[in-house]
Amino acid sequence: MALTARRLGKAMSETARQRIHSLRAYPTLETWMNPLTRSLARHFANQDWLKTHDDIDFEYTITDTEIGDRECVSYETENTINTDQLILYIHGGGMVSGSPRVNGSMVLPTCHISGIRGIGASYTLLPESRFPTQINQIDTVYRALLESHRDKEIVLFGDSIGGAIAVSCLLKWRDENVRLPSKVILASPALDGAGASDTHVTLDGHDPLMKSNGGRSCRRLFNFYAPGEDLKNPMVSPIYGDLSGLPPTLIHVGSREILLGDAARFAEKLRRAGVESTLRVFDGMFHLFHMHWGLEEAKFAHADIADFITKHK
Repeated sequence: MALTARRLGKAMSETARQRIHSLRAYPTLETWMNPLTRSLARHFANQDWLKTHDDIDFEYTITDTEIGDRECVSYETENTINTDQLILYIHGGGMVSGSPRVNGSMVLPTCHISGIRGIGASYTLLPESRFPTQINQIDTVYRALLESHRDKEIVLFGDSIGGAIAVSCLLKWRDENVRLPSKVILASPALDGAGASDTHVTLDGHDPLMKSNGGRSCRRLFNFYAPGEDLKNPMVSPIYGDLSGLPPTLIHVGSREILLGDAARFAEKLRRAGVESTLRVFDGMFHLFHMHWGLEEAKFAHADIADFITKHK
């Protein structure tokens, strides 16, 4: 881990300071792309995400279900009640690892605080399938939910590269006149496959989990996802799309993240398109800090998301 990742501001909670020191960096992109090391890289990443479930101090269930012929999971907690809302969660993991179950700690606290049931949608990881398969698979789940839950508002929640899938789907649904989700939450979203945000340079080495190499890592990953495609194609990198007509959007990001620039640029572009948007930047936080429920910063973040969902009507 780079030394700069261990130099911490004084305002952070002591628990967060300790957690940052203990985090293991994600496997390198080379290990994801190499078929000889890919399964091992997936194993280590998935184990680290599963370990964050140990922080959860409330009762919950993650149940396998099938929606639109896709394998999904249902999230419920001890607070779940029958409401007129449903959360559809699209997990991150660089499209090379993770799953709705493995990444459950990202959305379970929001479900718990809000009392709203969640659905985690699955998609085929790289390189078993590539662009636009993942978008089409989430599209299938969403349209099935619209049919089976006509009385409910669907809230779309995407994190990391799941944010790119989520926004690409929004553009598709808007253009095809499909009823849009009522609200959108993006946490630590990766929205620009061209890796053009300034923070790919200025914050490189400050997040204990991810390195950017000046945006090169991002470009290589998105080329792995969408080989031969223009990285500024809005369906690949939705930050380059026309964002008019999208639902109210809440964006969360940490001040240490190389993706801070993506979040800031996207929030500003939403504003210019006339879309109601809110950007929250959490001081000292790292990529997907929401998964670490033991941190008071994560508790504040999930409370903010739940408040956005339940009160923003």
